Amino acid sequence: MIFIFSGTGNSYSVALRVSEAMGIGLVDVASSVRYKRYGFDAKGEDVGFIFPTYYGGLPRMVLEFARNVKVSNPGRVFCITTCGGESGGACEMLREELGPRLSVDVSYDVLMPDNAVFAFDMPTKEQAAEILKASDAEVEGIIASLKAGDVGDRCVHRSDMDWRELYKKYDEVRVTEPFTLTDRCIECKICAEICPERVIVFYHRRPVWDEEKCSLCMGCIQMCPKRAIEFGEATVNRGRYWNPAYYEKTLGIKLQYE
Repeated sequence: MIFIFSGTGNSYSVALRVSEAMGIGLVDVASSVRYKRYGFDAKGEDVGFIFPTYYGGLPRMVLEFARNVKVSNPGRVFCITTCGGESGGACEMLREELGPRLSVDVSYDVLMPDNAVFAFDMPTKEQAAEILKASDAEVEGIIASLKAGDVGDRCVHRSDMDWRELYKKYDEVRVTEPFTLTDRCIECKICAEICPERVIVFYHRRPVWDEEKCSLCMGCIQMCPKRAIEFGEATVNRGRYWNPAYYEKTLGIKLQYE
């Protein structure tokens, strides 16, 4: 089984390819946390954790899941983190949080288009396609490594940054207050449907971020079909990005609007 968390689809696209190549199914981390389903029987098959790097570490949903998950009868355990630039200590942090309950045998990282639109300009479609093409080769290499039974820390996109200090800022910035709605909203409810934490609810036919904190996955802002959501002033003139493999997985529908 592969435990997967994905905000805008990069990690999901990797998980899908690994799942198909290795013949193991996917388990949605967000749903597991939401419904407090933490006990699993792997029945001897390999166990994977695939998720994005946030502020050098784990997304809040993955952190909560890692602190509570219990897997019986696991095969080999692997970790794959996707990152927009540097993977920091995401896999290391996962190892620490799993502790003695589950030992990670091998870890990898994959460079993907960044989705932190509150902090960076988004890649153009052409730039994203180029990055994704390069990531395809990385994922193929990871699959080959998994099939070969490799072990150890095989992350290649770390840097010298102090990820533990960087991660301290994550809790400060992952607030929902900066999310705002423009008059372009068409009340399609896609933002609420794709929110993994269900912090978006509709009041009087308008979306409201009903919790103070979220994982900051950026799914709502990135995949709004009318670009009706902003995160403060920083995102106003920035593009949007989501992995092309993601929309139908998330909603069961294709983009309906221009």
